[in-house]
Amino acid sequence: RTTLTWDVVFAHQGVRDMMLALVDAHTEGAKLLRPMLAYIGLFAPNKTTMRYERIAHLARELVTMIREAQVKRDGTVYAAPLDYWINAFNEVLARRDAGTLRLPLSSHGYLIEIIVGYSKKAEAAAETIREKKRAGHAGYGTPTREPEKKSEMPQYIRDQINEMKDKRKRN
Repeated sequence: RTTLTWDVVFAHQGVRDMMLALVDAHTEGAKLLRPMLAYIGLFAPNKTTMRYERIAHLARELVTMIREAQVKRDGTVYAAPLDYWINAFNEVLARRDAGTLRLPLSSHGYLIEIIVGYSKKAEAAAETIREKKRAGHAGYGTPTREPEKKSEMPQYIRDQINEMKDKRKRN
């Protein structure tokens, strides 16, 4: 909901080239940028147009988090690789299409919750595999065990061994 529609943007050759360059900046660019721009549109007010400064601010916030490849929630830092962002944008847009999303959005909280869910799910799966390896389950690799710490040989045993060696030498 801006006064500048995509039709107008892409009608201007310079702006069109710039947008296509952004999408083509990375092999995953089209997978990320299109859903990200559609997501930003979810912040548009119902009765007015969204200011360009607001669009730029939202884009900067997202780009910062995407580059860091992590999100923070309730004092905990969660991994957020690029595929989490792509899937989360698409999930939010799917909920919009299904009519289950309350618009306009006011923060990235819902998006971040989705990403945190992906991160927790991945960590739980990794933990399950680590536990199965430790337990020695077939198909999960060699169990990882802590090496046993060797205790030092008591002196009286050492003395007895030395005595036996001395006896052998005499014989």
